[in-house]
Amino acid sequence: MGFIHEGVRLESELMNEAERLRDLLDGSMEPSELESYKEYYKLAERIYGSEALDEIGVISPKEVEEKLEPLGNSEFTHDVILPSPRPELKEENLGTKGETVRRRTFLMLVGIIGLILISSNIFVGIDSILDLCEDAEKMGDVELVATPAVNGNTLTIFWSAKNVTIGEEYSITWDISQNGSQELVSTGGINMTANGNSFTHSTNATVQTEPYSYSSNLLLNGTIIATAGGSYESSEVNTMSTIQTTKLCEDNPRLKLTEIGNYKNVDSWGQVGEGEIIDGMLLMIFAFISLFGMTKKKR
Repeated sequence: MGFIHEGVRLESELMNEAERLRDLLDGSMEPSELESYKEYYKLAERIYGSEALDEIGVISPKEVEEKLEPLGNSEFTHDVILPSPRPELKEENLGTKGETVRRRTFLMLVGIIGLILISSNIFVGIDSILDLCEDAEKMGDVELVATPAVNGNTLTIFWSAKNVTIGEEYSITWDISQNGSQELVSTGGINMTANGNSFTHSTNATVQTEPYSYSSNLLLNGTIIATAGGSYESSEVNTMSTIQTTKLCEDNPRLKLTEIGNYKNVDSWGQVGEGEIIDGMLLMIFAFISLFGMTKKKR
């Protein structure tokens, strides 16, 4: 009877082995069975290749033993294998974070530079640093001088205009009085085009009662730019002249931002410490940009 039972057991094992071999060949064998039987794993490795086994998550029996030995659990199986973390995700996050930091740093620098430029223009003046303005009058201030001369009952006034611009059309107007400016004896005017940096003119008036007085204006495009006047008496001659101060770049180094397109003209510049509305608006904008660049994004 013992031989019969032994034969039945061998037949059963052969049938089991045949089923496992069939499962191996048609690819239906469980990975855990391959990991448990070295012979079947070696056979599958020869048939399908080790790379194919790695792709379906099959671990060699040797690796299973090495992992089980430290744990001290021989019944532990590796039916489920967790995928390894992807390092490229961390690199992508680091790249995005670095780009954000660079963008905020750039905004902060733009804001700070803008604040420095606008503040410097208001309190110091850009022209004192870059020398962009060009003076309209290089030779000095325009001046009008009047000199009286009397010959009997004839009063002659000699006018001399100095430091004028060649090619510009100027006008001289005058009033001549006698008896202490109580009686107007002559009034008039003349237009002249400057052929040089100075020109002269004279006029005569008949007078009888001293003292004689006179006043005159030098005009450019209808605007008074200089005046001259005085009085004449046999014992004394008094003369007076006033000069219109020419606007100079050195006294007006602040650029008017509304006139930035015409920055070479002296009229596009003003005195320091006198900011305009646009200056205040730009200061607020650049301050906001710099603060936005310095503020870190909350997580």
